[in-house]
Amino acid sequence: MLAVMLVAWVGASAQTVVCTASNVRLRTGPSTSYPMLVWTASNKPVYINKGQSLTYLGNDSQDFYNVQFDGKSVYIAKKYARLVYPDKDVASPSGKKVVVVNGDNVRLRWGASLNATIYSDNRGKAIYPSKGDRLNYLGQSGDWYKVSYNGNTLYISKKHCYLQ
Repeated sequence: MLAVMLVAWVGASAQTVVCTASNVRLRTGPSTSYPMLVWTASNKPVYINKGQSLTYLGNDSQDFYNVQFDGKSVYIAKKYARLVYPDKDVASPSGKKVVVVNGDNVRLRWGASLNATIYSDNRGKAIYPSKGDRLNYLGQSGDWYKVSYNGNTLYISKKHCYLQ
């Protein structure tokens, strides 16, 4: 009985990764230095398209999700996919949307403008989130996401992050 309940729970809580672009390559490992997944019969690369769902396996790297495709453990670049939790239109266990930083030295600002003051320490040195940091999503204004970072309400350009 316990085994049946465990299988039902695992099935009900399975996460998926949804492709957000067309003609996305799958890789055999978590970087572009790994070979592309190819069809055995034709030796042609496998491409997946926007909206296609894959089973999330976890064990992903900073830039790639580990997913299952055709019974194989493969990888898809995070910039072309989003992690989705069951029964929620978000990608966070807490049920809240997050903004994922996908660049280095990305500036946070006090307003939704390039003219807004850059978030910095008391000596004026800019404080940057790290690539891969997940910031709490608070809203958006034009080309900017409103986020919470270190207890402050700040803005980050959509060019340097993505919403999950």
